[in-house]
Amino acid sequence: MIQQIQKVRDQRTQMVRQQMNASQKENNDEQGNQGQQKSNQSGQKQGQQQQGKQQKNQNQDVQQTQLTINWQDFEKRIKAVNELWNNYEPQAKKDGAPDVLISQFEKQLNTLTSTIMARNEEETLVAANGLYQYYPQFFNLYRHKAPPEIKEIKYYLQEIVINAEAGKWEDAAALLENMEKAWQTAKSRMQKPDHELNERIDHAMQDFSQVVKQKDLQLVKIKGEILLKNVEKVK
Repeated sequence: MIQQIQKVRDQRTQMVRQQMNASQKENNDEQGNQGQQKSNQSGQKQGQQQQGKQQKNQNQDVQQTQLTINWQDFEKRIKAVNELWNNYEPQAKKDGAPDVLISQFEKQLNTLTSTIMARNEEETLVAANGLYQYYPQFFNLYRHKAPPEIKEIKYYLQEIVINAEAGKWEDAAALLENMEKAWQTAKSRMQKPDHELNERIDHAMQDFSQVVKQKDLQLVKIKGEILLKNVEKVK
């Protein structure tokens, strides 16, 4: 869900950028031809231009409509998550999950379900990542080849991007230290570490931290995507 929302947002940003470039080019062309148009432009030509602009606006409206969240799919997914949680909750208690963890997860699941049903994009994004933060704690109840802290890194990475998009740069920067600690813990728990991959992650994390401190949103997204791809390769 988080990735789908971010994808739609990135597509919207790209479309707005293209529209701005197209509008600028159109304005430049109109200014360059202004004198000639005044002298020889006919009523028919003006009508054609007006029709063209209307068609362009209609096309943009269609594109904007297409760049929306598939809420029906989200509703189907969150119902499935609620059912899975209902099946797993008794087992989680048997496996040693603290009552406070179970309570916090269920409360956040209810929050996410409500934001999806209300079709609130911003709150759904925040709530989805808020739910994801509890996953590593459940995974820690079991043995895994990949340390559960890998998922913790993903949570911090996603939270940093969400804060950066909202202009909350201080909140974003404050999470960098937590993300670094999670990575150091993950490395210490690896039974058969891939040293080459770990070095790439070290550098990717440094690059990501630097652009967060620079408050450059576009670079944050680019460097964040690179870091995420590397982290997901940890097995």
